[in-house]
Amino acid sequence: MLTKEMVANLPSLPGVYFFLSRSGEILYIGKAKSLKKRVRSYLYNSKQNRWGKIKRLVQHTTQIDYKICASEFEALLLESRLIKHHQPPYNTSQKFVRRSPFIKVTLNEDFPQVIVVFKEEADGARYFGPYSSLRWTREVLEVLYQIFPIRTCEGTITPLPDFRPCFSYHLKRCQAPCAAKVSRRVYRGMINDVVHILDGNYEAVIKKLTAARDREAIALRFERAAALQKRIEQIKRVFVYLDVHRR
Repeated sequence: MLTKEMVANLPSLPGVYFFLSRSGEILYIGKAKSLKKRVRSYLYNSKQNRWGKIKRLVQHTTQIDYKICASEFEALLLESRLIKHHQPPYNTSQKFVRRSPFIKVTLNEDFPQVIVVFKEEADGARYFGPYSSLRWTREVLEVLYQIFPIRTCEGTITPLPDFRPCFSYHLKRCQAPCAAKVSRRVYRGMINDVVHILDGNYEAVIKKLTAARDREAIALRFERAAALQKRIEQIKRVFVYLDVHRR
């Protein structure tokens, strides 16, 4: 059974937590801004829910494991991948209660969008999730928009050199593929970085951007090098794991 002593050893840091049975089976996976505060809430909620799912989960939990993350954003992405991989019984039952959000990358388009949806379809796009929180899924999407100049307009893009780009282009929040300001190859390269990040492969993206930054600096294109360095720092600050995996 989950006890106060088990909670006492948890850090007050963001991360993903695992409720384990006596045999080591993963019963439930969740994410938290503060691991200690979140797991401790189960002790209180189980008292208020004497015969419900939380009560049963607390009774069957004999161990707690966790992974510390750099942010709650990162914890949300990791939680989704781990739930999909392990299929814990208490998470599985939860999926039938509510609609869960996905992040969809429309790879079936020349200039893909990155959007929030609530259903997977066989349409050639990549889907990430489902995630446990719509609010945090939208927050992750906004962070991706801040780091990468992804288009936010709807519909299929047909590049026209005479087309007047929207205000997002002037704010450097979009590369204006509609006005042929960016090639399909360059835009796709950026989308591939987004996919790698959502897959958890942050190091590959940082390595690629670092090499590009160095090439720009050698060529004395310092403004481009500075922009790439800013993107590297944003990815590290928001998404990269702390190199800590406590058990």
